[in-house]
Amino acid sequence: MKLVVDASVVAKWIIPGEPWEEEANNLKGAIVSGRVKAYAPTLLTYELASVLLKAVKRGVLKAADGIEALKAVGSLGIDLAPVLWEEVAEVFEEASSTSLTIYDAAYLWLSKKLDAALVTADGKLCKKGGRVSKVILLQDLKI
Repeated sequence: MKLVVDASVVAKWIIPGEPWEEEANNLKGAIVSGRVKAYAPTLLTYELASVLLKAVKRGVLKAADGIEALKAVGSLGIDLAPVLWEEVAEVFEEASSTSLTIYDAAYLWLSKKLDAALVTADGKLCKKGGRVSKVILLQDLKI
């Protein structure tokens, strides 16, 4: 099974006490075991680092733990796909037609490009993106 994962899902592997933490960790286990092949736009690296930095500033995570977590996620084998100049107009169109941010639209665009479902913990992305591609809310994911 191949899936596109967004930062809202990956962050739950790291930040303790998040809603749907168990479902997120089940997905992580499926990725590690090879039952799921995960993909994301390269944007994931920046979004995840930003989320972890906010957690550090809130006192939820230590900076050293955030750094180690980024390295650990990097070793999981999530295939990162760049959005090339020739493709960014498609991402823009997705954002425009769905009223999503460019960032969310990049995940949606990749899911369409790969013909893979997008897994997110973001209800708004699931609702709006689900009109144009297969989007699964993390709590509803069955693996």
